[in-house]
Amino acid sequence: MNITASPITSCKECGSTALTWQTSIINRSNVVQGRLNTNDVECIFFLGCDECSETLATVSADKVASAMNAAAAVPA
Repeated sequence: MNITASPITSCKECGSTALTWQTSIINRSNVVQGRLNTNDVECIFFLGCDECSETLATVSADKVASAMNAAAAVPA
């Protein structure tokens, strides 16, 4: 399965090609930490530069799941 989430191949700040995808949970509401429910948060994927820590792209987990489902549906 080949999935392309971003056409970015190098950092726009420093030019490095050492890029890594990471995940994070972000608060999408005004609810304070410790009182959050699952509908208050969202998972995102972000592409960052390993050299200068620049964030190059962000993608929602829903878009990643859709891309994975589409790639899995393609006959091998």
